[in-house]
Amino acid sequence: MRIVFVSDLHSNIYAVEALDKELRNKNYDYIYCLGDIVGYGANPKEVVDWVIENVDFSLRGNHDTLISKAEPIDMHNPYTLKAAYYNMEVLEDRHKDYLKSLPKDFENDLMVLTHDEPCIPGSMEYITKIKEAYDTFSAFHQSMCFYGHTHLPGIFEKENNEVFYKRDNKIFLKEGNKYLINPGSVGQPRDKDPRLSYIIFDSENNVVEFYRVEYDVEKAARYILNAGLPAIFANRLFRGV
Repeated sequence: MRIVFVSDLHSNIYAVEALDKELRNKNYDYIYCLGDIVGYGANPKEVVDWVIENVDFSLRGNHDTLISKAEPIDMHNPYTLKAAYYNMEVLEDRHKDYLKSLPKDFENDLMVLTHDEPCIPGSMEYITKIKEAYDTFSAFHQSMCFYGHTHLPGIFEKENNEVFYKRDNKIFLKEGNKYLINPGSVGQPRDKDPRLSYIIFDSENNVVEFYRVEYDVEKAARYILNAGLPAIFANRLFRGV
């Protein structure tokens, strides 16, 4: 089984369209989204429609929760809130109902899926450091947790009692080890690489492959500015931060 994992699309339809074109040439069975479908960007309707039509399973991220009013959430950044209000106004009720219907986490015998971290899904905590990863591994018994939220692609691996961080393009998973796996962001990468990021997990060969794809950043930024959204959300697309 080959699963495409995407996360943090953030209303960036131009990145999503490039992803869609890329996936036409890939061999996969399912697409899973780890949340934050909306927020920041200027085209939430188009992005939610793409997810509804193409994604086999999706989680609800913190921006999805805020914009759909699925439950109370504590977010105060004025730039984030301005983008959220814009997204609220643009989205139709059917889009908001879809976002509300999404779960915050999922697990089976093989893996855990969460937007932020598996200790308390919805807490909006970040896993970016070895110490944070080390503490998080105790929160799940499965061998793998796929998560988003940080916009940083990479894998934390726990072998025996040590934790390592890996950024290779292709990583073979070892039996007996545990993994925290982040596909990075489609709509707003923050690892100083403006290209959209996603992964394919091959369960038969126990391998994770990272992919980067160029898209029309200038057009995405221009639409953000034309929509009257904070310039920071347009400028950061060019730098990938």
